[in-house]
Amino acid sequence: MKTRIISGIIIAAIFAVFMFFAHIPFVLNAAIALLSAAALYETLIVTKYVESKALMWLSILLAVFVPFVAPVMAFFPAAYSHVSTAVVSAVFIYILIVFITMLASKEKFSLEHLSFVFLMTIIIPCFFSTIVFSNALSGGVFNILVIFMCAWGSDTGGYLFGGLYGRHQITPKISPKKTAEGMIGSVFSSFSAVIFTAYICDILVDTISVNYFVAFICGIIGSVLAILGDLFASVIKRSFGVKDFGSIIPGHGGIMDRFDSILFVAPFIYIVLSIAPIFPEV
Repeated sequence: MKTRIISGIIIAAIFAVFMFFAHIPFVLNAAIALLSAAALYETLIVTKYVESKALMWLSILLAVFVPFVAPVMAFFPAAYSHVSTAVVSAVFIYILIVFITMLASKEKFSLEHLSFVFLMTIIIPCFFSTIVFSNALSGGVFNILVIFMCAWGSDTGGYLFGGLYGRHQITPKISPKKTAEGMIGSVFSSFSAVIFTAYICDILVDTISVNYFVAFICGIIGSVLAILGDLFASVIKRSFGVKDFGSIIPGHGGIMDRFDSILFVAPFIYIVLSIAPIFPEV
């Protein structure tokens, strides 16, 4: 417990630093690229589905590439068509190489293996990259804060309420520690964290107003998606008989173990904020 708390504080401090420098071009993108690459690497290593190092690093290279698409389009709007072409070309070439690798491997790779590798290579960086896209919307860095408060609030509430009051398992075969009581705690904590964040921003920042209805929607639905993101990661781990994706973060496991709850939250909040921002400018 003590190790988990210390690690959580360190992660929060690193997060605060990146939030402070998020306005500097490419800083946030580099952070998300690093996050995507590390999470994808852990996932592919755990599954042992990538027998080829070349395919492994090609997948990680694509994961690093995706978060940098948005700033290039923002800084060079005239190059929009070229950027779109670059994205399509990168994915197209990646798919070709994956398929050719399967053909040349003499059945060393199965279609199941390569399909999983491709799926993870697309899902992880694309979903995490919506954090960058949210930063470009009205509210900027405060949108990122909402994403992380929603996910980490859900994690914290589930961990505390589940540990104290958890009695009724909801997914015993996938994640035995997930309980109905913990889920209630997750929703409550996530909702409270988002509303509290919106309220503090409303008080301290004069250039924005707060749409509390949208904050309410993000807090409630986002908390459920945070749980689903965690279960998504648990399904992968249980399928391959591992407890954690890694051990780089004491008390938490790997990068993917710590950030899995953000995987589904980030794109959802980006979609919602694209329609109706929490922090419209005054």
